[in-house]
Amino acid sequence: MESFQGIGDWWVPGSPKKISGEVSFSPVEGVTLDLNGKLPVEDEVSQSVSRQSLSKSYPILYGDLGRDGPVTIHRATISSASFGGSESESYSANRMFVGDHISDSESFVRLNLHVDEIPDWTGDSTIRPIIDKKSIEESTIRPIIDKKSIEESTIIDDIEAVYASTESKEYTAEFEELQVKFSNSSRISSKINSVEMETVGVLQIGSGSKLPLRTFFEYGNHALAFLSFAVGTRIYPDKAKLYTDIDEQPINIYYSILDHGTVRSPSKSEYLFRPADVDFETALRSWVDNRETAPEVHDNYSLLLNRSNLPPRLRFLIIVIALEAYYDTEYQSETHIPEEEFNDLKSEILQLLPDDNNLQNQMYGLLENVANTPSIKSKLTILMESEQNLIEVFFNISDLASEARNQRNSVAHGTSAATPKEFYALSKKLQLVLEAILARRIGVEEDVLLSMLASRHKIG
Repeated sequence: MESFQGIGDWWVPGSPKKISGEVSFSPVEGVTLDLNGKLPVEDEVSQSVSRQSLSKSYPILYGDLGRDGPVTIHRATISSASFGGSESESYSANRMFVGDHISDSESFVRLNLHVDEIPDWTGDSTIRPIIDKKSIEESTIRPIIDKKSIEESTIIDDIEAVYASTESKEYTAEFEELQVKFSNSSRISSKINSVEMETVGVLQIGSGSKLPLRTFFEYGNHALAFLSFAVGTRIYPDKAKLYTDIDEQPINIYYSILDHGTVRSPSKSEYLFRPADVDFETALRSWVDNRETAPEVHDNYSLLLNRSNLPPRLRFLIIVIALEAYYDTEYQSETHIPEEEFNDLKSEILQLLPDDNNLQNQMYGLLENVANTPSIKSKLTILMESEQNLIEVFFNISDLASEARNQRNSVAHGTSAATPKEFYALSKKLQLVLEAILARRIGVEEDVLLSMLASRHKIG
């Protein structure tokens, strides 16, 4: 997301007092407001407390940035203050609106997220050449470029090509309250001696009725995670625009991204699938359902995409946790024997132990936590066998499950002798397994995944 800076006057809604100050934003640091004075508090008692503890906070602050217009900061909390001859305060926040004064309960009809990676992923350019150099040289009809060339120019030697903007390509999924749309359109910008055209990608979350901002962000995050999964690296929006009404000017929104990592441009060789490879609406709806039913899986997978500098051992543990969580989501009640029968057996075993509290407690913990549920090896085996035809092309399922089990247990007991390189290689194998399973669950065909997984993970 783009950074932002502005200077203007600031005030608390309902207060006549205005204070000059500078606001800045970055996706990692969030919103920072530096004021040349103090914002008012309700009474002297709270003012005294705020001086001592720096506990001042405001649900809403309004500002006027002149040419940039009105601005709103939500949930501003004081971060530093200077008292004495020259009083000043600094506030931090996670969200800022530029273009209007927005109440805390404002609702909206659309959120547009501008995402540079959408055109490459969809493969749909909205700009095409309609005349090239060869056709210009062979043609007896001079192409009309602009009024100046018509009036002044009699030669066309400097013209390489003429381009036209074509119809926007859209991929849409309908949900209960709103619609999610990936689209490509043309952006045309004019300069003194030239016109620039480019294809831009927009992720649009729209509704026929007004909805709270959190709903738009929820589905926007689902859709961005879907795109990140498809292209193989974490994707962030470049711009975000909100609409309180379709016919009104949009409001620019700036919000911090707490897990914003180093931006890495996606490589087309790492694309797992493209929109043409799936029924787009079914795939996105299945993805959203999967994220909602298995949040721990997706939270951990997001860490792998977002944190390329994770230590290999930690990367291995994260992917094992994600796979085990996925198993627990799909096989929630899986036990070796019925629970009632197991409880009776557990009581009989504990009664046979010597009168030693430490031993009894240790055995109780073992029986309570692992004895009646599949081992990590069994869980991984069952998951991989659910997509056996695909995964066995890359790995021996039993061998990989055993290796993961052994290393997980060694790490847990502090006895692992594996090198960072070995941990990294094992984590990449397990990541392929998770990606294969997730992709199949949203409808990507096996023949597509065979080549795409091999390309992404540099196999074969």
